Amino acid sequence: MQIFSKQPNFDFLGNFRIAVFFSILLIVGSFYVWFERGDQKYGVDYSGGTEVVVKFSGSTSSSDIRKALSASAENFGSVVVQAFEATSNEYSIRVGQSEKSAEVRRHIEEALKKQISVDFEVLKTDYVGPTIGKELRKKALIAVIVGLLGILVYISIRFEFAFALGAVVALFHDVIVCTGLYLMTGREISASTLAAALTIVGYSVNDTIIIFDRCREEILKTQKYDLVAIMNKSVNSTLSRTIITSLLTFFSALTLLLFGGGAIADLSLYLVIGIVAGTYSTIFIASPVVVVWEKYMIAKKKKVHGTVKA
Repeated sequence: MQIFSKQPNFDFLGNFRIAVFFSILLIVGSFYVWFERGDQKYGVDYSGGTEVVVKFSGSTSSSDIRKALSASAENFGSVVVQAFEATSNEYSIRVGQSEKSAEVRRHIEEALKKQISVDFEVLKTDYVGPTIGKELRKKALIAVIVGLLGILVYISIRFEFAFALGAVVALFHDVIVCTGLYLMTGREISASTLAAALTIVGYSVNDTIIIFDRCREEILKTQKYDLVAIMNKSVNSTLSRTIITSLLTFFSALTLLLFGGGAIADLSLYLVIGIVAGTYSTIFIASPVVVVWEKYMIAKKKKVHGTVKA
């Protein structure tokens, strides 16, 4: 299936400096949000705390629950309230306290009974200690780094190092920008966020490999070639496929975000952001990195040969 009646001929690499400048702004903004929020950016999974799942017999709202907890004399610290489904009246209440979960549960029950007239029952209580939370953060970071290094090795073997470098730089870009934009919405980093990040890494690298594979085919057709022209041609020849695949995946993730409920809201929001960022980086980040690296290596070889002749 093709969107264009004939193959487009957009000069993507000719405008890559604008894209790089835009990406730098996004990355700087992402780092700012990351450090500005401090430990508050982590959910209970990675910072420690207690999650209490409650079900109300009648209708209420997340804002009512937050008001009830904030009006309590008990200092709950950071509080996150999420609805599982609009019709189920089930809510996840996460508080970043270090005391035992039984005490936190009791304080939450007292606050809700005092401020909300609707009956409720506690379905589940989970506690994550601060030490365990830090260990999970460490393992999450290791998981992302190992995944990226694995991709670097795989693409280096299948293609060559320049292509692997382009793919990994694009993936780093995706993870940093997606996490920054995600944090700008006020949400916290949770286990669902990590799952979404790894999903986006896999999605983005698959899109990138398709373009690189087309580029390799074009290179094998001729001995003398212009890498910029070939990369542009490869991106343009796969553009219809990229747009169609990205739109289908985007609308699937958007449907999850709009109708999936609070239980998967973190996951679906990150996916929505990541699909856009991944498509952008495949075209405007991965391909230019390959070209820049190849030009650098060619210039380096010429310099070495010139030194040897002298």
